[in-house]
Amino acid sequence: MLSCIIKIKRIIREKRLRGSLVVLKNTLLDLLLLPRSFYKKLSDKANTLHPGIILVGFIDIGFALGAELFGYFFGKTRAALIFNISLTVCFVLLVGLIDVVFFALPLFDIFKFFRVKERIKNLNGQLIKLMKVYVASHFPVMPVNAFFYWLVLGPYGTEALSLLGYFVTSVITPLWHAAILARGINAIYEFDERLKTLVFFIAYLWTTMLGYALGFMINNWFFALYR
Repeated sequence: MLSCIIKIKRIIREKRLRGSLVVLKNTLLDLLLLPRSFYKKLSDKANTLHPGIILVGFIDIGFALGAELFGYFFGKTRAALIFNISLTVCFVLLVGLIDVVFFALPLFDIFKFFRVKERIKNLNGQLIKLMKVYVASHFPVMPVNAFFYWLVLGPYGTEALSLLGYFVTSVITPLWHAAILARGINAIYEFDERLKTLVFFIAYLWTTMLGYALGFMINNWFFALYR
């Protein structure tokens, strides 16, 4: 009888421990990848997407400017400074629009083949939600990228820190970014388990290619217009 009671207590403790680990895991995932409930609450209203497009453009242009910031905006004539600032505002709007649209449209077409047409009545609204997932995915990653970017370019930059910063921003945060996107996409589309890993790889490959394309365009075409 006593042994049975001990076994029951042990089972209860194990269940509580497993439950605590599950809660801890879900909490960490919510912190790192944003809660699923957040993605499910995203609306299909286009007007709330506009500030997000501007934010993405600001992030893209801000990181691309980097060490060249002083060269473009300090020690310039008044006319050149006004021209460069006006050009930057245009770049923020244009690059933000290109980034968000060219992320969402191809993936939106791909996901149509995942048998979601019959479950989603408002396809245009779903496209807007997908764009909002992309905008929201920048919130957790951007501060980390900015910190390591500053660490490399700032007064504490050393060869070791440069290698660490390059590894984090080139390997860790792109994978993290793709995981955030995969969670958001799976939340708004409600894909089954068989597709979730595939969604992660699609998001990772596409954001990587889009990042390289945007970087080339910004550095070689847009920044060449500065005075």
